[in-house]
Amino acid sequence: MASEKNSKKIGKPAWGIYHIYLYISALIFKIKGIHMTIDRTGIREIEEPSLVLAPHISLKDHIIVGLTLLPHRPTFVLSEHFMYSPVIGWFIRRFGHAVTKKMFCPDTGTIRGILRAKSEGNIIVLFPEGRLNGVAHSQKVTKGTPELVKKLGLPVYTITGNGSALVFPKWGKRYRKGDIKVETAQLFSANEVAKLSVDEISEKIDEAIFHDDEWAMKGHHYKTSKTAEGLDSILYKCPSCGAEFQIKASGNEVSCEACGFKTTLSDNYRFDNELVRSVNAWYYLQRGLLPLDTVMEDDIKIGAVNKHGHMDMEAGEAHLRVDMENFDLVGTVYGEPVELHKKTRDIGGAPYTPDGWFNLYYEKRLFYLVPPDKRRIVKYVNIIDAASK
Repeated sequence: MASEKNSKKIGKPAWGIYHIYLYISALIFKIKGIHMTIDRTGIREIEEPSLVLAPHISLKDHIIVGLTLLPHRPTFVLSEHFMYSPVIGWFIRRFGHAVTKKMFCPDTGTIRGILRAKSEGNIIVLFPEGRLNGVAHSQKVTKGTPELVKKLGLPVYTITGNGSALVFPKWGKRYRKGDIKVETAQLFSANEVAKLSVDEISEKIDEAIFHDDEWAMKGHHYKTSKTAEGLDSILYKCPSCGAEFQIKASGNEVSCEACGFKTTLSDNYRFDNELVRSVNAWYYLQRGLLPLDTVMEDDIKIGAVNKHGHMDMEAGEAHLRVDMENFDLVGTVYGEPVELHKKTRDIGGAPYTPDGWFNLYYEKRLFYLVPPDKRRIVKYVNIIDAASK
């Protein structure tokens, strides 16, 4: 991709490769039993340049938005971490022509890239939550988004892939067969952006991005042979006895090894137990039950970018301690000391991969933090989110 530190053009995704990628993806969806319908009514009048805001619902959002915007080839604003994968990073640099961003870290280079894309007359696609949630529910819009919309002064549209989080759950091990219904709308005209205050813009963006996929697709079914497989990577607290990290998910069943609680997850993402009725409900229940004096600490591994520009998951180690007030990390990366002491609320948020890691920027360097028991990742993230609110 074009460097955001010089005057090179951002450009657009390579015409042939971009179309082939989207059409192959659409074919895979169809083969997997995914039925996607797209209502383009809301973007019928879209012109270049414009801004598209989309809820970050699933790992396939870029495909869904790309297919919806055809024949346009937009400039996607993507997380910097994609660039540290040898294959994906090379592909984006060579063909994607995207703008990268550091999540929950000030990054003037991202703003320069977006402004350059506007000056080139591109459609810009931004996922303003800054990260993908572990469940089928949107998150808080990141700070600075309304100000950016005001500064750009472009017409603003929204694209929402209802059902995509249910077809591609972040915690899941496989695709589900089911429906994705894409809705589009114009959120602001350029004249409205000019007239509205930042607070008024913020209110409308929050309303447009808020999304609960379980509710939006209520009554729809998403078929797979093992509905619950992977849920123990995001559900850690038993709703019956309160024990933590004793949850086991296997086949269609979720159970607690401490008290024997059991429930079955149906293909509409509902449980057959009155204590907790859905995946979203369970996830937010455990966040709501976090005591103010919660403390977590672990000796962790750190992943960091090596000299070749690739993520190295054995780059270092540290001791991590987190509570509602303070975030403390002390360790080494590539033999060099690292030490971070911040107010937990100032972390802002922690992008994460269930059963993998959670992310943090240290002096603008991306670190992947990996506790020995990966089930603990979600609770760390919940503490940071609770403190940030």
